[in-house]
Amino acid sequence: MSTPTHIGKRDPEDGTYNPGLQTEIEPVVRDDAIYNAFVASITPSDILGSGAEKYQQDIFNRAPLSGLFGFWNTHSEITISVSSQDVPAAPKITHTYTNLEINQAITLPVLGFVARPKIATECRVTISDGTIQRELSILVAPLPLTDSEADVTTGFPEIKVNKTATQDDVGDDLYFTVIAPQRAFIAFDRQGNVRWYVCAGNSETPPELCLPVYNNLRLSDGTFIGSDVYLQHYYQPEDMGINEPLGQRELWRFDITGRVLGIYFLRDRAHHSLMELPGENALLYASDYISVRKSGEGPNPDNANQGPSSEDCIAILDLSTGYEKVYYDLRVILNFWRTPVPMDLSVPYTYDWAHVNQVVFHSYSNQILASCRHQGAVIGIDRETGALRFICANHDDWQATQSGIPTTDWSDLLLTPINPETGLAYDLTDPLQKEDADRNFWMWGQHNVQLVPSTISDPAIIEFSVFNNGNYRTRDRNVGVVASDNASRCAHYLVDLNNKQVKLEFEYGQNAPGAAGYSPYVSTANFFNYQDNEAMPRLLANFGGSIFQENSAYPAGLPVTLEPGVSDRQDPLEERMGNYQGRTLFQEVDLNTLNPLFEIELTSGKYKTPPTEADDIRRVDLYSFRAYKMPLYS
Repeated sequence: MSTPTHIGKRDPEDGTYNPGLQTEIEPVVRDDAIYNAFVASITPSDILGSGAEKYQQDIFNRAPLSGLFGFWNTHSEITISVSSQDVPAAPKITHTYTNLEINQAITLPVLGFVARPKIATECRVTISDGTIQRELSILVAPLPLTDSEADVTTGFPEIKVNKTATQDDVGDDLYFTVIAPQRAFIAFDRQGNVRWYVCAGNSETPPELCLPVYNNLRLSDGTFIGSDVYLQHYYQPEDMGINEPLGQRELWRFDITGRVLGIYFLRDRAHHSLMELPGENALLYASDYISVRKSGEGPNPDNANQGPSSEDCIAILDLSTGYEKVYYDLRVILNFWRTPVPMDLSVPYTYDWAHVNQVVFHSYSNQILASCRHQGAVIGIDRETGALRFICANHDDWQATQSGIPTTDWSDLLLTPINPETGLAYDLTDPLQKEDADRNFWMWGQHNVQLVPSTISDPAIIEFSVFNNGNYRTRDRNVGVVASDNASRCAHYLVDLNNKQVKLEFEYGQNAPGAAGYSPYVSTANFFNYQDNEAMPRLLANFGGSIFQENSAYPAGLPVTLEPGVSDRQDPLEERMGNYQGRTLFQEVDLNTLNPLFEIELTSGKYKTPPTEADDIRRVDLYSFRAYKMPLYS
């Protein structure tokens, strides 16, 4: 039988498919003019210490905790530090710029200001060349209002700092988290202070002042790139199908000061997953390809969302042009006839059978790893040929076909799970062992497949992690685990391609935070070694999609699912039409002790009510789709 394979070229790279990178567009032209005018105002007399240097806070009106310092430079190194006497526990943030051009006008971003709720904060900025020093005092405005303060639904999150850390414990890097929908991209220091943020904007914000706050990634040059469903101001394909969703066809590239550098116009949505391919100036991403399919065709369970299939493609984008280099169609590579668990009814008239939500590249094996949420699978695809190399997933229902005649031996691609307790392969013909594998080994509704730091360079060994959301924990939706009994887990797997086996090396989240951290959607997990030291393994755990209802038996709230009966079996304890609130629990965990070193909790602070006219209850309030630990300065 044949190996499922697909690799294609659909973009002629002439602007007829992807219009590509746009730089002569309103936000870019506006910001270029502002920056050029700022630089033009600097004269040779404006040297450091002259008092005539130029400074502007939030020069582009998008990043309130950033400033731009301009002067005529005479030294190759300049050090900038920012601190606040109003918040003495906030660590001073210092950065030294090196290899600077001399005898000319330069500009330097100033970062690390502190902002607090409801009250302004005075910050001190020091700029020094080692001999001459310039000091500035900047009064920083309070943080934006929350939902309850402003009586809105997309306000700034309420912040609860559960555990702070020392410099020795976690270093100086900041914790970045993207809080959606249409809320803020925020960086916290190790004491839980807000040190940088950008907001998405609202209906009253001019389009040119908006930024993505959803699927954001920092690139190797220090700039950010991201998409958002509400960013549909400047591009919409002329050949849009009747059932194609709007938004997320504009990839905005911007820097830490909020300056927009370019917008990529994409024919197919960049809804999920952005990964820079090192050294290639290219982006590997999950393309929201709407493949051709007439209503009534396909294995659509319960006739739900009948229409074209979506979120079932992977593409590589040339960042220099914005043109697509290659794409991989999962309708050909994976078994389209295996029904989805969980499901998602949020986009009408499309069949979201695979829901590819993250892709990464494993260079040693030359494989693209793709997380297919609705198949509960992480798969490996040969980058050069598009051939399917392995499937890491529950073994049920893979032989499903349209005709009933198998054309692919899926069993040859399925990895055998190794029981962590015994070190032996699960016997999946034994109902008890199969149930144990479903409940405790396999991934369900997972997100954020990532490579795990490894000393193994064998192309047959692949180590990856996922945020194992845990939806249902079975393909039988009638008996799935309910939210109040569930727990999401950050899981580290090891794939042995020679023996066609997969091991669960480690997981975190089952016991703590347990059900309080259960996230039926989104979320991230990143395993890393602190200071690149294998003796200090760490986990950045972002339980980003927790949802709860008020319940006296649950002090932290009764955990509930996103779409009752769709994303999980409905919990008899929940109120289907009851009020709910979203929560993000963000931790850095010491994996030697399993104790959080740092923890913050973000909520909207305001319970929401499902619309009474809705057939499908979808409890979206506040969530985090992306989270990182990284330096403020790049």
